[in-house]
Amino acid sequence: MTYKGIVRGKVIELEGNVALPEGAEVEVMVKVSPDEALAPSGYPKGSPQAISAAVDVPARCSPEDVDALLEAIELGVRPASNRIA
Repeated sequence: MTYKGIVRGKVIELEGNVALPEGAEVEVMVKVSPDEALAPSGYPKGSPQAISAAVDVPARCSPEDVDALLEAIELGVRPASNRIA
């Protein structure tokens, strides 16, 4: 049987008068609307889960890349007296 429902937090509310027994095992298939694209993590783009998964991915740069970036930042810093307020 197939039932439709909506997610509210960690609860799935099923449509209609569905009486499943307590502890019944279910399988959930998530349908994503065409205008709701998925991130590489499989979560909807911009969702907290997608952002969390993206932050947990280690940077793909070498220590030399980091040194070059820090040097470029340092070279771009100007004395406070030359800054426009």
